[in-house]
Amino acid sequence: MKEASLWKLVEAIVIRIVPGLLNIATLLYIGSHLETGQYGIFSTTIATVSFISTLVFGVATYSIMPISAKMHAAGMGREYVSSILTVLAVVALFVVLAGLALTWLGFGNAVAATIIVSFGLHTALQEILRSQLRLWAYGWSAIGQAVAYQAGAIILLVGDAKVGSALAAFSLSYFVGALISFAFLGPMNLRRPGFSYLAGSLVTGWGFVLSNLAESGVFVGIRYIVLLLGSETHLGVFSFCVDLSQRSVGFFMNAASFVFVPRAFLSAANGNVRQFRRGLFEGAAIALIFATVAAAGIVGLFFSGHASGWLGKSFDPVVFGIVSCAVLVNRTKKVIIDPFALRSSKAMTLTYSYAIGALACCCLAALGLWWRVPLGSEMAFLFGYVVAAGCSFFALRNVIADQGPGAKQRTVLMVGPDARNE
Repeated sequence: MKEASLWKLVEAIVIRIVPGLLNIATLLYIGSHLETGQYGIFSTTIATVSFISTLVFGVATYSIMPISAKMHAAGMGREYVSSILTVLAVVALFVVLAGLALTWLGFGNAVAATIIVSFGLHTALQEILRSQLRLWAYGWSAIGQAVAYQAGAIILLVGDAKVGSALAAFSLSYFVGALISFAFLGPMNLRRPGFSYLAGSLVTGWGFVLSNLAESGVFVGIRYIVLLLGSETHLGVFSFCVDLSQRSVGFFMNAASFVFVPRAFLSAANGNVRQFRRGLFEGAAIALIFATVAAAGIVGLFFSGHASGWLGKSFDPVVFGIVSCAVLVNRTKKVIIDPFALRSSKAMTLTYSYAIGALACCCLAALGLWWRVPLGSEMAFLFGYVVAAGCSFFALRNVIADQGPGAKQRTVLMVGPDARNE
């Protein structure tokens, strides 16, 4: 591993450690103010509505990273960003109008509609900043969202409708984060989208939306199985441990993805495919070390007795250990395998892999809960991600291992058509 790669990850960790710590503090605060069953309902609602937001905004969002590098290499980066912002504005307006109409008719929920818009806009705008390697702008936007989330939770979680208040705080924080991200993008005129090159990028985005749909079979689907065949208390413990793992163990993998994935795509856009592969593996290896230490540290604090107060009654060290392994498997896959699928235009491979993993996960979880197997649903959660990662790696093994001279030519051929469509 190169020392420069380690410093790149350290920079990302420093930038994101403040919002990461704030989000963990907010998670623990909400967990301490909600009963275990209430937390399960809150977390499952967030997971479900965020999933819907991804379906609505994901086509544009997931196309930003691979296409932005090509557009900047072709000198059309600013025009591309302007077109994406126009698409996001139109989609957000549609969701707001549809949400108001459904709420007026009694079929919708205003808070859910605001989460769809705020989460979708914040995610897309941060993806633009990430694709431009504007690390500090991304960091300040994340800090603003985290501060707003914590402040909202402290202010709003005082009444009886605690689940609704926590959801409102979540939505408000992402609106704040989206506004900060938009401000960092600077003055930019919205223009008619350039459909000549947006068409290809949206096709790429659809592949990852379908992949997210399949992945949600694991992340969201298992929660409803636990709720249906288990109990709200079981759901609360499982959800709390997953959320804590995502914000602690998953934090380091996200930091690696934030730094190394966009740099890798820039290398590939310039024809340096070997550096694309090397950068992804280096980033994942360094992040895995930090993530493993973080998971062990949390479990160690629990058994030491110094963390029993702030971890609350929803924490279970065994459940946390199992779901942390699942998070590590999935996040490592996203850092290493998913970019190869993007670069080789095989995003559907990820969809099929997650679909197989989700089917295996949900079936095993249902059987485990039906037969009352201890930790059956948690092991099913881990197994689902292992199956998805294994299927993806098997399907893309030739692409991942390819370092021959033909690889550079294929990357250049991939960049060319989009750049010429202007």
